Amino acid sequence: MDLDRQKRQQDIRKALGFIQSSLPYPDPQGYGGFLTQLVCNLLEEGSTAFSEGAWKQAIKDFSEGVNVAYYAQAESLDIPSALLESLYVKRAAAYQSVVSHSGNEQCVQDCDKALALNEGSCKALHRKALCLRELGHIREAYDCSMACLLSAPNDKQVNKLAQELANKLGLKIRKAYISTHVSIAFLKLKACVQTSWQLAFYHNRRGFSCPQSSILNSQLKLHSNCIHVSPCLSLSGPGVLDYKHQEHLAHRCQQNILLCRIKALPHPVWNRVRPRPAKQNFTGAFMLCKGAKNQIEVCKYGEDCTFAYCQEEVDVWTLERKEVLNRELLFERQGPNDKTTLSITRLLQLQNGMFMYLCGVCYDSRPRIISKRSKEVPSICSNLAGRHHFDDQKCLVHVVRSSSMSYTRIRPLNPLCQLEMCRRAVRYRCQRDHSCSFAHSVIELECWKLQQDNGITHEEIVQESKQHWNKQDGGGSETRRGGKGGGGNKLNLNMKYVCGLCWRDGLISEADKALKYCTAKARHSWTKDRRVLLVKSLEKKKWVMVRTLPAAKTYPHQYDICSHVVKLKKCHYIGNCTFAHSEEEKEVWTYMKNNGLKDMQQMYDIWLTMTKQNRQSDPVLAQNTEVKQIVMPTDYADPMSGFHCRLCGRHSHSERQWQQHISTKKHKERVFSCEGEDESPIWKHRFPGPRFALCPRLESECPEGASCDYAHGTEELEEWQERREFLRRKLAKAREDMLIMPDELDFGKYNFLLQD
Repeated sequence: MDLDRQKRQQDIRKALGFIQSSLPYPDPQGYGGFLTQLVCNLLEEGSTAFSEGAWKQAIKDFSEGVNVAYYAQAESLDIPSALLESLYVKRAAAYQSVVSHSGNEQCVQDCDKALALNEGSCKALHRKALCLRELGHIREAYDCSMACLLSAPNDKQVNKLAQELANKLGLKIRKAYISTHVSIAFLKLKACVQTSWQLAFYHNRRGFSCPQSSILNSQLKLHSNCIHVSPCLSLSGPGVLDYKHQEHLAHRCQQNILLCRIKALPHPVWNRVRPRPAKQNFTGAFMLCKGAKNQIEVCKYGEDCTFAYCQEEVDVWTLERKEVLNRELLFERQGPNDKTTLSITRLLQLQNGMFMYLCGVCYDSRPRIISKRSKEVPSICSNLAGRHHFDDQKCLVHVVRSSSMSYTRIRPLNPLCQLEMCRRAVRYRCQRDHSCSFAHSVIELECWKLQQDNGITHEEIVQESKQHWNKQDGGGSETRRGGKGGGGNKLNLNMKYVCGLCWRDGLISEADKALKYCTAKARHSWTKDRRVLLVKSLEKKKWVMVRTLPAAKTYPHQYDICSHVVKLKKCHYIGNCTFAHSEEEKEVWTYMKNNGLKDMQQMYDIWLTMTKQNRQSDPVLAQNTEVKQIVMPTDYADPMSGFHCRLCGRHSHSERQWQQHISTKKHKERVFSCEGEDESPIWKHRFPGPRFALCPRLESECPEGASCDYAHGTEELEEWQERREFLRRKLAKAREDMLIMPDELDFGKYNFLLQD
C-alpha cells in the first residue's frame, strides 16, 4: 500500500472519530470544508477499492460518504451536489459488480438518486440502462439508453447498448445523421414568376455586398444575369436548385427570395430559405420536414410547414433566432449605384430599442455600471460613487428592453474604421477593445455606414431616436400608411394586458404597480413572453385574446376569418395560423397593417395615448388583490441603473445584490454556456470526466462504458483537453469582467477546470 493511501485512511479514521464525538470544532467557519474533505477522501478510497475488485469495501466507503453528506446537510452545511452525485454513481457501479438480483435493484435506486440531483447525468443513465437490461425491463432500459445517447451521441458503447436493446424490442435501426460545422454563403435575389411558363426566374444585381458577410465567412461571386430555375424547385416544398444563366431577359421582380448554400459540400447548390416560423415560446432545435427527408416533392402543408425543407434552412433559422443574422438587413442594402434607404427610424424599426447617452467610464468599469445624466446635477453622472463629468465621458449606447436589458456601445466613426465585423468580438470580447478598427456589433456596423453615407453625428442619432419614439407615443399619425379594410384611424375596442398563465386557466389578472408580477396569488413573473393582449368590443361583454401580427414579408390585401372558426371548429394551427380567429383580432391586425405597426406593445401604448387612459387596473379586477404582499425597496428603483450583467441582462441596485446574483447556479451556467455564439465549437464526444487520461481498461471492453471517468480513445482525450482550455478562457474572461467572485471555486460539473 502506498504512502498516500495510508495517509488518506488515517485522515478518514481521525475525521470519523471526531464527528462521532460531541466536541466543538476549533474553527466553526471551516467545519463545512472539513466535512467536504472527508467526503472527498471517502470517495477516493472507495474508488481505489473498486479498481482493486474489493466491491463490498467500496460499497462501504461510498455509503459512509453519503451518510457524512447527509449529516452535513442536517447541520445546515453545504456539500457540493456534484460530489454527492459521484458517490451515488460509484456505489451503483459497485452494486452492479456484485452479480445478484438485489444488487441490480440497488444499483437502479442509486442511479435514480443521482438523476434526482442531475437529470442529465450520462453516467447514471448508462448504468441504470445496464441494470434494467439485466432485470429484464427492456423498454425502460431502452428509454434510459436513448436519454444517455442525447448527451453522448458519439459514444460507441452507448450506441452499441441502444442498438442491442432496439433489436430486442424489434425496432428498425435507421441510418444516423451526421452534422458538420460549415460556413454558409447567402445570395439575395429578385424573383418573379412567368405564369405562361410556370417557371421562376431569379435576378441579382452586380456589386451586392452582404452587411453580415464577415460574420458568416461568406465570399460571394454574383452574376448580373438572370438564373433559370428548373421545375424541380417547388416553392411550397423541398427541392434542389439546378440553375443556369439566361441572357437578355427583361422583366420586373421584387427582392423577396433568400438563397443559401453550404460551401463545404463537394458540389454546393443554392437552396431557398423561407422566413423563420413565428411560433411563440419555441426554444427547441429546428428539425427537417419528413417530406424533405423522404425526398417527397411537395409538402402538404406548403408554406405553413414549421419544419425546415433543407439543412440550410435549419442553420439560417438558428442564426436568426440567436440574433446573429438579420434577414431584413440583407435585403436593405442595394448596389453602389442605388440610393441608401436605411435611416435611424428604419434601423430602430428593424432592431427595436432606442439610442441614448450613458457615462462611458461607468460603462467600461468592471463590473459594468449603468449610469445616466444626474437629474439633480446635470453636469455629472448618476453614479454616486463615481460622480464623473457626463459631457466629457458620455458614450452612445443602443438599448433594447424586453424581459431583460441589452446594451451595445456605438463607438465614434474615424478614418481608420473598417466597415466589417470583428471576428474576435463575435466569439469573445476583442482584446483591442476601443482601439479596434472593426465593428463589434451589427448595430454599430450599421451606424458607421449611416455616418459614412449621411455624415450624421451621435447627437443627431440620439435626437432622431427620441423623435421616433415621441411620434410613436403621439399616436403614430406620421407613420400611418394608406390602406383598405377599415381600422385605419381609430380602434373602437377596450384593451388590457393580462397574465397568460392565469388566462390559460380562465382567470384575468393584470400586472402589479412595479410591473414585476401578476396580481394573482400565484404571483407569476410579468415578462413579455408570459402576457397576452385581451380586447373587448364596445357592443360585446366578452374579452378576446389577440395573437401577435403574423410575420409576413408582404401584408395581405385584407385579413380573413379562419375557415375553422367560421365552422365553429377548433383550429389546429393556432400558433402559426395567419387567419384571424375573431372579428376583434381582424380589426386589430388591420389597424396595425394600415399604420405600419408590428409590435403589440407599441400598438397598445398608442391606444392608451389616443384614449387618454393610464395603466391602472380595472376596479372590478382589483377587488381580489387584497392579499398581503411583501414590497421590496428595489421594486420601485430605476430599472436602468446600477450594476449590469451582460450575460443575464439583469440589473443589481447594490453591491450585495450583485454578489448574490453572480453566486447563483443559473448565472454560473451562463458563464460557460455557448448559446448565441456563432462560432462555438461542436463537441462530438462525452462531457469531460475528472480524469484527463486514457482508460487503463481500454484494451478490453471497459465495463463502466459512458460512466467511466477516463477517456475512451485518443480523439476523445484530445477533445477533452481542447474543451477544458476553451472553458478556461471563458472562465478567465468572466473573472476579468468581475462576473465571478474572486474566491469562487464551486462550479458544479465544471470543477475539473480548477485541476492542473
